[in-house]
Amino acid sequence: MDINEQIMREMGVHGKLWNAMHEGYFSDSVIARPLITKIVQYLSDSDTDVLVDLGGGTGFVLLELISQGAAQNMVPVNLDCSAVQLEAMEKKGISCINGLISDFRRNNLAAPDKRIFFIMRSVLHYFGRDGLNPVLRHIRNQARAGEMFIHQTACFENAVEAQCINLLYKEMGTRKWYPTISELRGCMADTNWQVIDIAPAPPLKLSSVELGRRYGLDAQTFTKICDRLTGEFGEMENVFRRTPDGFVAYLHYRICVAMAA
Repeated sequence: MDINEQIMREMGVHGKLWNAMHEGYFSDSVIARPLITKIVQYLSDSDTDVLVDLGGGTGFVLLELISQGAAQNMVPVNLDCSAVQLEAMEKKGISCINGLISDFRRNNLAAPDKRIFFIMRSVLHYFGRDGLNPVLRHIRNQARAGEMFIHQTACFENAVEAQCINLLYKEMGTRKWYPTISELRGCMADTNWQVIDIAPAPPLKLSSVELGRRYGLDAQTFTKICDRLTGEFGEMENVFRRTPDGFVAYLHYRICVAMAA
């Protein structure tokens, strides 16, 4: 399943509905605060001309930065492959580009003499295990040495936790894949990104009910998935556990601050 197929499969929860998904995680200012704070920290010391949110969805992160005055004197750009997400966005001076992260070119974003600051939230897993290095390398190839890339990405402390969640997403019929923290560090280094800092962000609680709505799966399917995961991994607090109506799982996030080497 390629990126376009994945996006089409989830189209039913795009647009205005997206902000309410997963208990409003992606539209909550308090939950986003660690990411916003980290971006502001590095953005304020930069000579950024263009601030680009790769896979910015409904524009929430950019709007938060604009509301805090952190995006003054620069052009905010939301690059997303879902036209529905972009149409639902409050524009407020944000330029929208409907395109794939794996295909964009620097000259689509800025004039040759402009400096770009790249941000991203919860997107890298869409590219799967085999696609992670290629997309990180592509972003690096569009950046110039010294430019920043701050992304919030789901990754896990240990391999067993990652294997559990990766099996869940495989059983749901997606190609999404989540690394360990050390694997993410390795991928960043392999693609010529210098990791400056990795900091925690709030975990995302996923209920089987919402996952069913998002991926078009019924309760019977989730019962089979739950049986397989608990049979193989048991229940892990704050990773995967049964509930009376299915299960809950958690994605653990880290904010990765990197500079183009």
